[in-house]
Amino acid sequence: MVDFTRKYDVLVIGGGNAALCAAISARRTGAQVLVLEGAPKFYRGGNTRHTRNMRCAHDAATDILTGPYTEQEFWEDLLRVTEGQTDEELARYMIAESKQILGWIAEQGVRWQPSLGGTLSLGRTNSFFLGGGRAMLNALYLTAEQLGVEILYDAEVVDLEIDRGMFLSAGLKQGEAVITVRASALVAAAGGFEANIEWTTS
Repeated sequence: MVDFTRKYDVLVIGGGNAALCAAISARRTGAQVLVLEGAPKFYRGGNTRHTRNMRCAHDAATDILTGPYTEQEFWEDLLRVTEGQTDEELARYMIAESKQILGWIAEQGVRWQPSLGGTLSLGRTNSFFLGGGRAMLNALYLTAEQLGVEILYDAEVVDLEIDRGMFLSAGLKQGEAVITVRASALVAAAGGFEANIEWTTS
């Protein structure tokens, strides 16, 4: 049962891959963490439930990847996909840091499947989750729970209190009431518009 009278060290809004990785990382440093997931437990994770793989830079073949995928090649692919509309400093930072992800996420209980063969050309660039996105989410949630991360489902955040750039609290809708959740830091990982069918069709 979540204690709304306490002040958490870290509040994570969202329940997908990014949210869970942030929550686990914070908890492993000793922070008291609360995750607010807007969906019910069965539908937790948003679009992450439907994903199959992730792309990270790596310098050599691995147990699950057939060859290297350099930072420069990743950057050039990103430029093509975005047609140059990207923040180079942020993108290059993300690409460099992505090299650590494959090992780290496996340490959190996520399993990878062997590289794909046949007609697909992704065996060198994309790492596929064994069991897909739902299996990855289940592994991350299990690790988070075992570490002591608190998770609240059906938790729609309707307001944020920010004073001079500092996060103070979030307003959580509970029935007809709005409850204040306080924390020292906020991770906003509630995802994009793809989960909103009305927005994607308008």
